[in-house]
Amino acid sequence: MTRRPLAAILLVSLGHMLLEVFHQYLPVIYPLLLTKFDLSFAQLGVIGLVATTASSLAQPIFGFFTDRWDARRVVALSVLWLGLLMGLVGLATDYWLLLGIVALAGLGSAAFHPAGAAVVSKATRGLKGLAVSFFSVGGNLGSALSPVLMAAGLAAFGLAGTTILLPLALLAGGLLFFGLGREDAGEQASHRKSQAEAGNGFVAGLVLLTLAVMTRSWFQFSLTSYLPVWLEGQGRTVADAAQMLFLLSICIGLGSLAGGTLSDRVGRWQVLIVCLALLSPLYWFYLNSSGLTQAVFLGGIGFCLGCTFPTAVVLAQEVWPKGLALASGLVMGLGWWPGGLGASVTGLLADRIGLDAALRWLLVAPVLGALCMAVFAVAQRRELAVNSEQ
Repeated sequence: MTRRPLAAILLVSLGHMLLEVFHQYLPVIYPLLLTKFDLSFAQLGVIGLVATTASSLAQPIFGFFTDRWDARRVVALSVLWLGLLMGLVGLATDYWLLLGIVALAGLGSAAFHPAGAAVVSKATRGLKGLAVSFFSVGGNLGSALSPVLMAAGLAAFGLAGTTILLPLALLAGGLLFFGLGREDAGEQASHRKSQAEAGNGFVAGLVLLTLAVMTRSWFQFSLTSYLPVWLEGQGRTVADAAQMLFLLSICIGLGSLAGGTLSDRVGRWQVLIVCLALLSPLYWFYLNSSGLTQAVFLGGIGFCLGCTFPTAVVLAQEVWPKGLALASGLVMGLGWWPGGLGASVTGLLADRIGLDAALRWLLVAPVLGALCMAVFAVAQRRELAVNSEQ
């Protein structure tokens, strides 16, 4: 990688960190929203569903057009858009206005992720797993910092503390806009040529991969959404919940860095199937332990979740090479959307059978994901065998 592509990778990774700093604090304010708007667990789940739907289902659409637009400009403007709107969340005067702000903010995330993945992929010709790992780690660090930063804002100003994001959003948007610049004519021509020369891709593999990511998202989003409330039910404080979310996010970041590197060496689907298969036993031990042991198992969960992210993105681009942003948008967008839907289902179950019992149903999700990747491995081998015979 030359200095310029490396700078682009680092800037996009920084942008990913800032985007998630602005976006991933919602679970921390859930206890305050419960009191302010007198919400049920199901209504909290709807907030997560709206946020995930807006930031996920639109990703393939943004990805399709980003393959034809200047992805660098999309990266800068999407961070600015999301940051400004998420800064207004604490000022919402009723539940429906809150949902509207969260939905509009989610469109910024939907635009950023396929564009960011495309910029990173274009910037390197080898070790793409490692490059996307840096992109992923930026987001993980942002997710880790977001609840800690917002906890400080809430302590100082209450729900109005979300406004501390407004000046940060302006600074972030300006940095990315001028730092990344725009794609020149040569870069655009080279990208169009590589898309035109790409094959038809492996459609069945892309579908199976997306399904596997869906199960992972269902597990991860439900866990992060209800972890603060679950911990408070066990006598923990909001600060304790923020620390646990911080630990989870840090370990996801470490896993993201390791996952991309491992996938470059041992294979993409191999990393995915092992990590998904480990999630259920780790989660069972987490639910049935306490203290330091519980924190260790939560760290293991985060590490395995992190390993799957960059690996899935690169694998999607490899099985659908004629549309890097579109492939990224499909696996990240459609793959993430069931997270919000699953959180809503978990919330409905919690209202009926209790939160502890509802969270135990999450043991099923990673098992289904591992099965999808097992089918992917078989289908890919058959696809390669057919292609070699032609």
